[in-house]
Amino acid sequence: MTVRCRVSIDDARDVEELAFQELPRVGESVSMPIEGSNMDLRVLRVVHMPGSEQGAATKLELTSKIL
Repeated sequence: MTVRCRVSIDDARDVEELAFQELPRVGESVSMPIEGSNMDLRVLRVVHMPGSEQGAATKLELTSKIL
């Protein structure tokens, strides 16, 4: 089973919807394809949006900066 999440990177307004095998936790590293190559990103925040009827009900805020 996969978990669909809305993803934003480095506070960008562009939000994508992606599927993960399991929900990443804050501080974990996530590898995602961006502009043709894989990029390692860190999870800053996980936001659950109850009652979200359209699309994913979880939002991940990721950063490319090293913490």
